[in-house]
Amino acid sequence: GKKDIMKIECPIDFMDLDILGFIDHNITVNIIKNSAIVDKKALHLPHEIRNVIHCKNPRCITNLEANCEHIFRMSSSKKYRCIYCNQEIITRQ
Repeated sequence: GKKDIMKIECPIDFMDLDILGFIDHNITVNIIKNSAIVDKKALHLPHEIRNVIHCKNPRCITNLEANCEHIFRMSSSKKYRCIYCNQEIITRQ
């Protein structure tokens, strides 16, 4: 029953809405121009997340190599797994 408002002043093309969808997949983004809502976007859980969360496995290549991207993909059980070591992370659903 509560709403939060974030004002972001930049073109929507520069925003990575997948990050917001990962934080909460029930978010609706309203695009406002000239004080009027011109578009609404309902977000969902992204299939892949890059460099947003880090693998907790101490033996994972992402923790051993400095320039390795942290990439997680959604598994069939709607949980994210590291593509390198298959470590699962817990998400809110």
